[in-house]
Amino acid sequence: MSPDTWSTNKKRQNMKTLIRNFAHTFRRFLTASLLNIIGLSIAFASFFVIMTQVDYDYNFNKGYKDYDKIFRLEIMDENGNDGQTWLPRPLGEMLERVSPHIKTVSIIPVFNGSRDYDIDGKLFNEPTTSGFGNFMKTFQPQMASGSADVLNQPKMVIIPRSTAIRLFGTPDATGKSLFRDKRANNDAVTIGGVYQDFPENSELGNPIFISLPEEENKDNWSNWNYTCYVRLDDPAVAPEIESLLFKQVIKEVDLFQQLKGQKNPFNLRSLKDVHFSTVGNKAASSRTTVYLLLCVSFLIVIIATVNFMNFSLAETPMRIRSINTQKVLGATARSLRSSLIIESILISLIAFAISLILLLALRDSGVQDLVAGNLALSQHPILLISTLGLSLLMGFLAGVYPSYYVTSFPPALALKGSFGLSPKGRMLRTALICLQFAVSFSLVIAIGIMYLQSNYIRTTDYGYDKDAIIVGNMTNESKQQANAVKEELVRIPGVEGVTFSLFTLSSADQQMSWGRGKDDKYLDFNVFPVDYNYLDVLGIRITEGRNFKPGDGDIYVFNEAARKKYPWLTTDQPATTGDLPVAGFCENLHYSTFRNNDNTNPMAFIIYGKTFNGENGWWKQFVNIRIAAGTDRIEIIKSLQKAMEKFTPGHDFNFRFMDQVIDEAYHNELRFTRQILLFSLLAIAISIIGVFGLTMFESEYRRKEIGIRKIMGSSTREILYMFNRRYLFILAGCFLVAAPFGWWIGNHWLEGFAEKTPVSPWIFLTAFLLVTLITMLTVTVQSWKNANENPANSIKTE
Repeated sequence: MSPDTWSTNKKRQNMKTLIRNFAHTFRRFLTASLLNIIGLSIAFASFFVIMTQVDYDYNFNKGYKDYDKIFRLEIMDENGNDGQTWLPRPLGEMLERVSPHIKTVSIIPVFNGSRDYDIDGKLFNEPTTSGFGNFMKTFQPQMASGSADVLNQPKMVIIPRSTAIRLFGTPDATGKSLFRDKRANNDAVTIGGVYQDFPENSELGNPIFISLPEEENKDNWSNWNYTCYVRLDDPAVAPEIESLLFKQVIKEVDLFQQLKGQKNPFNLRSLKDVHFSTVGNKAASSRTTVYLLLCVSFLIVIIATVNFMNFSLAETPMRIRSINTQKVLGATARSLRSSLIIESILISLIAFAISLILLLALRDSGVQDLVAGNLALSQHPILLISTLGLSLLMGFLAGVYPSYYVTSFPPALALKGSFGLSPKGRMLRTALICLQFAVSFSLVIAIGIMYLQSNYIRTTDYGYDKDAIIVGNMTNESKQQANAVKEELVRIPGVEGVTFSLFTLSSADQQMSWGRGKDDKYLDFNVFPVDYNYLDVLGIRITEGRNFKPGDGDIYVFNEAARKKYPWLTTDQPATTGDLPVAGFCENLHYSTFRNNDNTNPMAFIIYGKTFNGENGWWKQFVNIRIAAGTDRIEIIKSLQKAMEKFTPGHDFNFRFMDQVIDEAYHNELRFTRQILLFSLLAIAISIIGVFGLTMFESEYRRKEIGIRKIMGSSTREILYMFNRRYLFILAGCFLVAAPFGWWIGNHWLEGFAEKTPVSPWIFLTAFLLVTLITMLTVTVQSWKNANENPANSIKTE
């Protein structure tokens, strides 16, 4: 036999031996093997899910070409800590002229939404974003067909490739027509280009892009309803551009004369930082949150690996005789260790394969709602490979120490059965289980704090009857028949009132902001355009003066916070010189989110009259319906949708209760809360598996001690107390270490709210009792068998 043939046969024989030993070990220690695989597969699946969210946030806006050269213009407050992105159009056009380093400027309205498009008699509601001229030059989309320059022409649009396929069945949609609203209106736009979809984690998304009329708000410094983006040739010149713009506006614009001698308020924020900026979006993601999720993803994998190692060590008393028998028969320690490590890696790979099955099975379930990114495996090839690599690494690490430990005993000593635990090894396993408990305590405390705030948001008094209100979207056809809409809806049983508004209460961080007057009579307040019966329908109480009445126009009702800040406001008088009159005052209410302390912010409801072309009804973007107590929530939504389809057939009016509106406003916070909740439960579950493994290890090793204690008169209860007492001390120590970190996580989350609930000490006590109770039950169940075993059997086997 040649040396090569002998080597090949030897490898085959080793492989067969490895597979046989693996199968035998798996069957013999079935419970431990299954728990290992379950814990690891859950950990790997969790790692993949969390990392899709991390990838989504970390790479936000990085799908644009040369994204580091794109900036958003902001106006900061006097301290530079807060500001706004709402700007007048002329400011953006002035910015374009201040430096040759500026390549393009895009001016986009703040309020962009969706529109109905008629295609072959079918209505499609599509997100639509507008701007002036070819405002997409700043973002430089990759065109699949046509050109983005068509945006310089009226009634020309560009659409994303995915929308072209969905609407027309082909990406070759250039030259096709879209009819806005109903085809009968003959209000058509032409598709001049199809662009390749931007990544979903992009600033503008993938809407239909259309240009605005060139004359809209031209040279109008009083209309602050635009966002401005700019592309520079060199990111390093951004501070210079800010300074040049400030000098220019001070020189040319009366509105900014009061800023002379003050700190430059203009800030160019890099597009890659916009996602993490709270300016104009206090619900923005936080880098700390991203890093926290990153840490959690690795911690879950680590604690699962710790369990794996603990289970391997727990098998030592039962495997050591077999291992050392192989030593006596000639096997080397190196070969035995290699086979044990490979065995560990195989289990980890099996867990990885099961995690992929879990991800495929859960992709269309509620798990997708936990993250903003797409959970499809094909969308994350690098992450998939990284998770595979992580599984190999964890399998190797989990097998190294147990393999060295189990092969470290002299064969004669091991075969006689006289071997013991290393104090250092026991200390290591205890330290690892402490890490698991600390993670569990921290996450449970954090989720408790988040729950308190979420409950506070849902149960606090909003200043209006939010539990009785349903909100729906309006179409152009329904706006033109607003009176008929009211008559139709009030006929539905359970409907007590119908009214219209430009915005929805409690749905955003900021509403439309106005500045009126000057010097010591200057007003700065939020504005909420509504119908005359809006306050009655929503149950908002008047404190002085009168409510709106039919026929009113160009008139305010301020909140009490405005009167407190601006004491010259009085009823039946103009709010300030040359401004609209004040009809009355109403109680403070939560008109924005809890990220703002809006009970102290001035705001005014307004009836739009001739000054704002209010008679045209263009501002009736939302219909607000008050329903009677006890009305069936599901049936009333169906009835409202059916009634509104008489005005725009086939359109989804998206009727929703105010609690749904509020949940949507806190989408990021609630999603993070659900993430932490799920991963807290997983951390606890994996930690309990670890406790099971460690208790299994100790109870097997201490069988002789237990037998002697029973012979000396110890009861089963005393034996169980002996095991539980040690874990109680461990839990208490871990809790003391973890409590401050859990408080830090929860408190960091609370920092996003101007109004927040106090942190109750019950949160900490509940967290301790929950984890402790689960752990004590696990230890008791696992120890019960050995505590009740006949002492003669345990002493004889030793």
